[in-house]
Amino acid sequence: MPMRYLFLCFTMILLAIAVNGYSQVEMRGTITSSRNDTVAPVEFADIALYRPTDTTQAVIGTASDFNGRYLIENVPAGSYRLVIKCLGYNTLYAEINVEPQADGKPLVADYSLTYDSQQLTEVTVSGSLRHQHIDKAVYTFTTKDVKAARYSKDLLKTLPELTIDAQSKTLKTLNGKSLLILINGVAATDNELKILPPDKVLRVEYYDFPPARYAGAGAVANIITREPQNGYGGGVDMAHAFTTGFGEDNLYFNYNSGRSQFAIDYHLSYRSYKKRESEKLYRYELNHESRHSQYLLRDTFGYTVNTVGLRYTNQLMDNYIFQATLRPDFTTYFAHGVSNINNIFGNDTSVYAGRESRTFLTLSPVLDLYFWKSLPHNSDIAFNLVGTMFWTNQKESKYEYRQPSGAQTIGDEMTLNNRKQSLIGEVAYTRKLSFASWNSGYKIDISWLRSDIKNLFGKYDYNSNSSTQYLYSELSGSKNKFLYRLSLGAKYIINQSYSNKYDRLVFTPLAMVGYNINDRNTLRLMFRRNTLLPSVSELSNNARVITPDIIYKGNPQLMNATVNTSSLSYTHNNSILTLNLELSYQYVDKAINEYFVKDPGSPYITLTNENAKYSQEFGGELSFSLKPFGSDILKLQSYTQLMYQNINSSIVGNLSNLYFPINLAVSSQIGKWILAYQYRFTSMSVNGASLDRDENKSHVTVYYQLNDNLQFEANMLWTFMPSQYFSETLPSSLVYQRVTTKIWDNKSMILIGVSWSFRKGKGYDVRRKLQNKDYDSGRF
Repeated sequence: MPMRYLFLCFTMILLAIAVNGYSQVEMRGTITSSRNDTVAPVEFADIALYRPTDTTQAVIGTASDFNGRYLIENVPAGSYRLVIKCLGYNTLYAEINVEPQADGKPLVADYSLTYDSQQLTEVTVSGSLRHQHIDKAVYTFTTKDVKAARYSKDLLKTLPELTIDAQSKTLKTLNGKSLLILINGVAATDNELKILPPDKVLRVEYYDFPPARYAGAGAVANIITREPQNGYGGGVDMAHAFTTGFGEDNLYFNYNSGRSQFAIDYHLSYRSYKKRESEKLYRYELNHESRHSQYLLRDTFGYTVNTVGLRYTNQLMDNYIFQATLRPDFTTYFAHGVSNINNIFGNDTSVYAGRESRTFLTLSPVLDLYFWKSLPHNSDIAFNLVGTMFWTNQKESKYEYRQPSGAQTIGDEMTLNNRKQSLIGEVAYTRKLSFASWNSGYKIDISWLRSDIKNLFGKYDYNSNSSTQYLYSELSGSKNKFLYRLSLGAKYIINQSYSNKYDRLVFTPLAMVGYNINDRNTLRLMFRRNTLLPSVSELSNNARVITPDIIYKGNPQLMNATVNTSSLSYTHNNSILTLNLELSYQYVDKAINEYFVKDPGSPYITLTNENAKYSQEFGGELSFSLKPFGSDILKLQSYTQLMYQNINSSIVGNLSNLYFPINLAVSSQIGKWILAYQYRFTSMSVNGASLDRDENKSHVTVYYQLNDNLQFEANMLWTFMPSQYFSETLPSSLVYQRVTTKIWDNKSMILIGVSWSFRKGKGYDVRRKLQNKDYDSGRF
């Protein structure tokens, strides 16, 4: 084990030494124009560098912001032909020589454009400006985009990779991956996006392959803003259904003064359904006889999520940042139902009445401390410490009574009291070199769980401890038309419970190479390796009754799974169409899945988790965003997958499936009105020994923006259909299980909302590079 650590450290030292062997430069400056002795910045000027011997393809480029400022990172040293274009101005051509500056300082070059007298006095620029890098796309916005937006969230929803979820009203990725929102590198909530005015957004960096420091996020959207000034802002959002308990409410306020910033926000998500219906079928062999059970369940259920955020920030621009955040979360859930049960056990047919209940309560305060300091030579260092506590109280009960006698045949009660503490610490060092960007870091995640459990097996305590140490180093940059990113990382995992202890060292490398065919077309090839850890509930030895013969139980013997992914992606972008086509292959060693097994020492069939031999999937996915008229008058979005899925398990053998979902969205914006519709063609995907169908979707939304502060909306969710969920085991499963669930409260549910916001002065935002949080409460 020590030799592995020495090898890893030696490799990272070599990488750190190697990064100083190239010469690339950071180039920045301001584009201005002069008329009537007045100097003004030129917005959205296109700046491009060409080789003197090839002026057909740009080597690298960018666009100026609202202040006329521009930044081009990682410019290879050499001679170039500089071309600056902007509608309404004469094109500027200049021969420049780019050389590394003393102490790694940027090359500053300012330029002045002259007006083109043949152009119209007023010029309209339409469409976002997009520049593709190896792991991200960088967007800037036109004046028209900014004027149409009420806050920065409206700018983000114009990105072709993002959409607004009709239920939660939050930003989601088109491909369904998790999304981390940052403002200047700081993790931001949806409410914080509403505080930030649109004219303070310089650009948005959208990472479809997040950097190592954001490991775990499916995608990252980082908003870069202008320099802050004093001011305040806030607002309130409310969206509620008329006939169903359904609500999404937000309250937020932000105040900036000097070096200090104070912010508070509150989010409430509320559901209370009266009519959920489920049919559950079970067929299996036990004690040498065929058994069949049918459960027809009708229940009420709901939940309430309360999240409060309190944040204090103190910073000196380009020198240091200190931020302290306290974010308590309070969540409750309930489900109470009755069922009609028909059992056929061999030649015996019997009828039962059932009653079941499930409740849980979770309180989770989080304290997040962050410090960033600028260092010499274009470098900086950041520290992050996050402490989390979970108090969870969970109760479940299930009773069955034989009819018509009413004799009780099942009385299962389970209670769980969890006390979990976790501590996450991370340090990251970043340096902008003349030719690339290099960052390295170390992260440790430690957790302690104490559980008091009472179930059908008795009353006992369950304790577990786990820790994950993550060491990484990463280099990314470009050379002519070629793009690259190399990450070297390792995770050392220790997991200990009463019945199992193991430690693993897992290397997590990532390698990406790309080629910019031209300004609109890019190819990228990627390989990465990662690990998946079992959750607290999957490792628990807790249990609950499903039927008289079947129980669900955790598996303390589970080990981590290792994920290897390779992909080839092609991206095309113009003012009308943004398209991404990706071919991928994923192999998961020791994949974690649910299966039915028969324990010889138990009278029950057990639904539990196991480490399969492996799982794999390969195929392609296509996403596009199309504006046929080059504007938001009509916008079409789609995300489609075609994947072959395969699992090889020692319990159920070899299972295969073809997964083919299609997600569609169409929207139209005319004046102050927006009409949007989302629909999903569902498909079945492999989940252990089962096939699970996607949640259906058919949502209509209408927005009306009265002014810059006030907006109204009306929604019809699950138009003409209830929300539906379906799962069915594959033929090789020990138990045939089919579950069909419909929530009738959701059918054609009308949702009415209002959003009001205000602001004065300019936002005061910070740049932060570490985002950590523990989400696993240990709920069973």
